[in-house]
Amino acid sequence: MGTENEKLQKFICAVNDEIDEKVSAILDDAESVKKSILSAAKEESEEAADKYLNSNKKKNGNKYVRDISKAELEMKKSVLRCREELSDKVFLAVEKRIAEYRGSNAYADTLIKKLLVLNVGNGAEIRLSPEDIRLADVLKRVIKAENVTFVPDSAIKLGGFSVYSKENGTIIDKTFDLAVEEQKSLFVSSNAFAE
Repeated sequence: MGTENEKLQKFICAVNDEIDEKVSAILDDAESVKKSILSAAKEESEEAADKYLNSNKKKNGNKYVRDISKAELEMKKSVLRCREELSDKVFLAVEKRIAEYRGSNAYADTLIKKLLVLNVGNGAEIRLSPEDIRLADVLKRVIKAENVTFVPDSAIKLGGFSVYSKENGTIIDKTFDLAVEEQKSLFVSSNAFAE
């Protein structure tokens, strides 16, 4: 019995290592793409701003000041739009990678690992995306609790699962949807496109 637990622990560690490598590679790729896009956008916006400012230097007084203020405002709006577009591109790429990952065998292993860590209780309801409900039989085998049901949840788009405990009245959200939303919030709040 002890060797089976050791084997399971080694398997879980191997899966964790593989997931960590994949996540690290995805983040490295996204960071590289972000830097190259930001560099090009910065050059383009500086060049456009310089052209606009140089052409307006010939004008005088209040009109000059008004024009410069308007140009600065437009440039700031343009930068904000560009940041939003870049953020969308980065997270679309992340969602695409997640979709590819869901098609792999490692995805089921990840769900199994997460379920083992949670130690799901009796009578729990596990919600999966309609596409992932096919994994219910595989996941049932690793749960020691009784009367656990698997239910499709169309709100889950990117994968993962949530566990609803009727007994405790709690929901544990282990969906990729939530993880991506949290990362988007951190990405925006940390001003990821700052110089």
